[in-house]
Amino acid sequence: MNLQHVRAMARKEWWHLLRDPRSLALMLLMPTMLLFLFGYAIRLDISQAPVAALDLSRSAESRQLLARFDASHAFALVRAHDSRRALRQAIQHGEVWGALIVPQDYARRLQEGRARVQLLLDGVDANTARLVRNYALLVLQALGEEQGDVPALVIRDRVYYNETRESRLAIVPGVIALLMAVIGALMTSLTIAREMELGNLVMLRTTPLTRGEFLFGKLVPYFVLGMLDLVVATAAAVWVFDVPLRGSLPGLVGVSAVFLLVVMLQGALISILAGNQLLASQISLVQTFLPAFLLSGFVFAIENMPVVLQYVTYLVPARYYVTLSKAIFLKGLTPLALWGVTLPLLLMLLILVLMVRRRARKLGLLP
Repeated sequence: MNLQHVRAMARKEWWHLLRDPRSLALMLLMPTMLLFLFGYAIRLDISQAPVAALDLSRSAESRQLLARFDASHAFALVRAHDSRRALRQAIQHGEVWGALIVPQDYARRLQEGRARVQLLLDGVDANTARLVRNYALLVLQALGEEQGDVPALVIRDRVYYNETRESRLAIVPGVIALLMAVIGALMTSLTIAREMELGNLVMLRTTPLTRGEFLFGKLVPYFVLGMLDLVVATAAAVWVFDVPLRGSLPGLVGVSAVFLLVVMLQGALISILAGNQLLASQISLVQTFLPAFLLSGFVFAIENMPVVLQYVTYLVPARYYVTLSKAIFLKGLTPLALWGVTLPLLLMLLILVLMVRRRARKLGLLP
């Protein structure tokens, strides 16, 4: 091995990196970004989980029990519900993760050594439901230790929308977001950058094809592929993984089409800004796939993340799509019922359309 040749090649590569500050900055910032994302976003415990409470006993014993839950760092107790129907609606719309019901005869049955309370859980996220139940049991155990004896208290829990508590029922709808993010953003980011590298954009002047038609024609095949992936993923979810599709199929297709357009426009914007395929693929991976995996609520509950990252998730399109997908599959809700989640996704689509048009016009891609 000739060390001079190695040194010369290394010097050449260093000069190449220094002449391309965007790639150099990405190489330096990506490990740091991944470190902070994995370090802060991945949490397997719960903190200030919203749990509703219905106190039918209205006794000193029931108030002591609820005060114990309220004092725990794991729960943020909500007592604004006055009926079981209101509790179910709160769980259905994702306002709370669970509900604690203290029966009317709680105080008397506690003295007799056979008291019971009911815990209703949102099973859309099976792991979170399991954590809420385990933390509730810890609260009861701590209460018994303070009193010198474990109280004769049993929790009867009931899980809605995922009675079997299988994680795949919550994971499979979220996987669809990851698949569409890869097809929509990564592949779209490569196509325009490739044409810019080959210099084919200059040849458009000799053809009757307008720049707008060129850009639109580039995106259509990837939109079709993305929707085909949605069909395959939905069929596999229902018939292979036994995930119930309780909501409207047209509603699922509609929100999926909007999400796919959003990530495709993200990829197009990245492609125009990057100018080459390598940089475009790296940026699209960092800005679409990783946030969709870590910051969308797909695996880890957003409410368990630090406050700063919770605000960052509002900029992640997959956050809204994962919520809509799970709600349509498991809860049978419509996009209109969750307009507070659907509207931000539509606003993102409008903003990205304007940004892509403006940037493409500056670079001469659009008239």
